[in-house]
Parts: sequence; C-alpha cells; structure tokens
Amino acid sequence: MASLMQEFAAARQQRLKERADFLAEQQLARVQRAKDLQAQSEATAKYLAHAKQSRLAWEQGRQAIAENSLESRREEITVRASQVSEYLTNLHNNRVELAHEDNERRAQEVRTRTFKTRSQLKHVHKARIRASKADQVQRQQFVQDLAALTQMQIEDLHKARLAETEADAAQRAQEFRDRVAKVKASLGTTAAARHASAIAQALKLKDFRAQLSESVWAGSRSHAITPVIPKLDANPVGTPSDSPNPQSAIEPTPEPVVAKPVEVKENPKNSGKIEQFVVDYVSQLSTNSSLLEVVNDRDTVRDLLAQGANTLKVDPSDILNTLLQMAEGSST
Repeated sequence: MASLMQEFAAARQQRLKERADFLAEQQLARVQRAKDLQAQSEATAKYLAHAKQSRLAWEQGRQAIAENSLESRREEITVRASQVSEYLTNLHNNRVELAHEDNERRAQEVRTRTFKTRSQLKHVHKARIRASKADQVQRQQFVQDLAALTQMQIEDLHKARLAETEADAAQRAQEFRDRVAKVKASLGTTAAARHASAIAQALKLKDFRAQLSESVWAGSRSHAITPVIPKLDANPVGTPSDSPNPQSAIEPTPEPVVAKPVEVKENPKNSGKIEQFVVDYVSQLSTNSSLLEVVNDRDTVRDLLAQGANTLKVDPSDILNTLLQMAEGSST
C-alpha cells in the first residue's frame, strides 16, 4: 500500500514536472514568436518604404517618358498633317485636271453623237415621207376601187330590191282587188238582208197602225199612212272602175293603198350598231391595226363584211360605207 502511494506520488511529481517543462517551452516559444514578429514587421516596413520609393521613382520616370512621347506624337502628327494636306492638294488638282479632260471628251462625244443622230433622223424622216406618200397613193387607189365596187354592189342591190318591190306591189294590188270583190259581195248580201228586214218592219207597222185606227176611231174615216220603204240600191258598194278611189267606197274594212315603189335608202338606225360592230372587230384583231390599215387589207375587209352581214343581218354595202366614213374620220 505504501509503495502504491509512493508510485502515485512519483507519477504526480512526474506529471507536474512535465507540465512545468511544457509551460516553460511554451513561454520560450511565445517569446521567440514575438521576436520573430517584430523582426518581420521591421522587415516589412523597410520593404514597404523601399517599394514606395521605387514606385514614386517609376511614376516620375513614366511621366517623363509620357511627356516626351506626347511631344514626339505632336511633332509626328504635325508632319503627317502637312503631308496629308499636300497629298490632298495634289489629288484635288489631279482630279480637277482629269474632270476637265473628261468634260472636254464627253462634250466632243455628245457633239459627234448629236450630229450622227440628226443625220439618221433626217434619213428616217425622208424615208417615212416616201413611205407615207406611197401608202397614201395606195390607199387612195384602194379607196377608189372600193368605191367603184361598192357603187356596183349598191346598183345591183337597188335593181334587185326594185324588182322585188314591183313584184310585191303587183301582189298587193291583186290582193286588194280580191278583197274589194269579197267586200262588195258581203256588203250586197248585207244590204239585201237589211232591205228585206225594212219591208217586213214597214208591213208590221202598217198593220199596227190600222189596228190602232180601228180601235180608236171605229166607224170613222181614217187616213191611210203609207209606210216608207227604203229603196235598194242596185250598186250599193260601187265598182273599183267607177270610183276614182276604191278605198273610199269600202269604209268598214279599209285596205292599204299600194304605194309606188321608191328607192331604198340607208337606214340610219343601223349606223350605231354597225359602228360598234366595226370597233369591236378591229379591237379583236391580233395585229392591233388601225382603221386605215384595216381598209387597206382586202382580206380583212371581206371577212368584216361577211361577219357583219351574218351577225347584224344588214347589207354589206351599209357596213362598207360605215367603215369608209369611220376611216376618213380617223385620218382627219
């Protein structure tokens, strides 16, 4: 037991000694760290002072270099500005000279081109005048041919219409005579029936008056009244040969008077639709021809007359006359 207590005491003494040694070592280390920190602070202060001096010196050197560089740049800019000004002056002078030369050259080209153009226009104008004269002569000849052809067609058409009119007039005259005979017979029958009816009525009236006289003046002398009987005309309607105007003798059924055949003239009512047909026909042409060009083309004129006659149901001569009038109006 005593030995155990001694061992504990010895162990305690040992721990206390180790602790005192550890505390002493820590104190020494703390002192050493304080010295090291002091030395490091002094070194840092020296380094910072040296760095500040170095930075000030570098700033001063850089400022001096910048001033020297700025002066050099100013001199260089002045030199370059003078060079650029000289270059621009030379360039402007060269451009002015080149522009003057170009203007002279272009003016000469314009004069040459104008002279050539005037010459060409003169030749074209002369050629057009010659072509126009030739076309005019050709159109005049064509118009004369068309006029002659149209006159022949119109004369033939008038002859045919005159023959048709004479035949129609003869037929109407025969119909008139037939109707006069029928009306004459009908009026004769009607007049005979009326005459017979009048005689019967007169006899009835005579009997009625006789009976009335006997009933009123019985035994006295009565005056005999002779009835008036209408006289039957032997020729109630007359004859066309006796009457100067056959139509006046037959008033109940008047007949149209046969007029003398007259010359057939152009119907102005068809001119509007003929002109519209001509305008539509010319506008539908793929050649975009004018009226004068259409008149100068015989095939086109024949086709126009054929289509117009079939479509409008008019004479080709009317269409041709309208076409010529429109062509003359467009040329003037």
